[in-house]
Amino acid sequence: MIVVTPGSVFKKCGCRVPVLAADGSPVLDAAGKSKLSRIGSTCPKLRRGSEWNPSHRSWHFQTGFQAPGVGWQVIARGGIDNRPEAEAQLTAVRNLLGIADRVAVNVEAAGRLKLDIAARIRRDIADTRRLPDYDTVRRAIAARQPLADRTTVEQWLTSWLADKADLAPGTRRVYACHLRQYLIPHLGSIPLEGLRVEHLQRMFAAIAAEAKQARADYTARHRTEKRTKEEWRANDKATWREAKAELAAMPPYRRPCGDATRARIRATLRSALSAACAQQLIVVNVAALVHLPSGRPPRARVWTAERVACWRATGELPSLVIVRTPAQTAVFLERAAKHPQFALFHLLAFTGMRWGEAVGLRWVDVNLPCRLVTVAQQVIQLGWETMVTAPKSESSQRTVRLSDPVAAELTARRRQQKADKLAAGAGWTDTGLVFTGSEGTGLHPAWVTDQFHLLAREAGLPPIRLHDLWHGAASIALAAGVDVKVVSEMLGHSGTAITQDIYTSVYPELKRSATAAIAAAIMQARAKLPGPHGAQETAA
Repeated sequence: MIVVTPGSVFKKCGCRVPVLAADGSPVLDAAGKSKLSRIGSTCPKLRRGSEWNPSHRSWHFQTGFQAPGVGWQVIARGGIDNRPEAEAQLTAVRNLLGIADRVAVNVEAAGRLKLDIAARIRRDIADTRRLPDYDTVRRAIAARQPLADRTTVEQWLTSWLADKADLAPGTRRVYACHLRQYLIPHLGSIPLEGLRVEHLQRMFAAIAAEAKQARADYTARHRTEKRTKEEWRANDKATWREAKAELAAMPPYRRPCGDATRARIRATLRSALSAACAQQLIVVNVAALVHLPSGRPPRARVWTAERVACWRATGELPSLVIVRTPAQTAVFLERAAKHPQFALFHLLAFTGMRWGEAVGLRWVDVNLPCRLVTVAQQVIQLGWETMVTAPKSESSQRTVRLSDPVAAELTARRRQQKADKLAAGAGWTDTGLVFTGSEGTGLHPAWVTDQFHLLAREAGLPPIRLHDLWHGAASIALAAGVDVKVVSEMLGHSGTAITQDIYTSVYPELKRSATAAIAAAIMQARAKLPGPHGAQETAA
């Protein structure tokens, strides 16, 4: 049999009086001060005659139950502002405990379930100063979820990621970044089962505000850098020092978190919460209920003269994906022609291979007589460490056709590598890679990126990412009239919809066919530049 007390509401105060010994003298503590004890519900100030004093102290409620095998369980709470609220909370507690009577199959099960519900009530009062929601508790019982589980969002996300053994290294690094930079700082301390849509809305609002501030800081820093250079050129040392001090006090450049990144953060959280649902730790995946702006990939933009002028004045980039015109690509290749890794940049500009695929390219996958390259592996960067993995997706495992200029550069690269091997002698490391250092070891992606940006600055070109050479090859091919399916296969996209969504608005220009069209567009622009390289390669 289960015994439940009706419960009561009452007033109780914290007034203290001295503790007296049997002889009526005050009891002193170790410091020689009188010990005090609380009067509690016997305080004379709590009542005015037969009525409670509304101006002295707060309201409390208390109830309890006893079940077979379970001793008396008391649930109490104080600090309530008024009697109606205390009575309402007492009723809510009795209703919560009553769930056990409606769903349990026998008295013993009902007693155990009441014990769990009581633990949940006490936990929520201690953690949030609120009673648990009736429907939440009812759904949790129906789903056989632990009622008093104290797992936080941080604890769950950390264990979830650690248990996902089948993740690709790059994907794991992205998930870990989302957890470290966004999800745990904003949501980590919240109990997993207490996570609500409003928590996610506040997080994404804060991330969007930080992104807006990052863009404003970028513009301000760019202008100050420009002013610093101008003062230096004007030989105005005093003003230059002021500008330099102002620049040192400004926040560093940081990449803003755009709509697409916020969508990926939500996808990470949604995956983690789906696993929690599968383990019956939560009932609802709140990440699926949050509305965000479209996270579609940004459309590619081209560095037109107007955009270049705007960038030079403000430092603002027109898009996260921005590509060079054929003429700008030609200028870059002209500057890079004497670089030891010119063949690498040449390959990226002409073929639409990803930089990781090019850095990981092996001679065994190159067929120069047939003008073909098989993409069979790639190099990825995890922090500073690198790893050789399979291509990004099944569609990335493809065959890329080479134009004659690219094949000529790879042939020259093979001759140079043989010369390097001869010079290194016993110090040569045979990696089988196409692009290596002077001793045969592979190139670090960070070094390749640094060299790419250095060459662009020396050529006086506006910035693009190394990855945007991949985007540039696609844009030029589409502008030259190459069928979108051919371009999609060349890039290793899983379908033409991705290719069309990103690129089709970039270059409304020439119409030709396949990879020869890419080579022709760049080589014709390069041939107009002074110097022998363009003319020689065009003739070849």
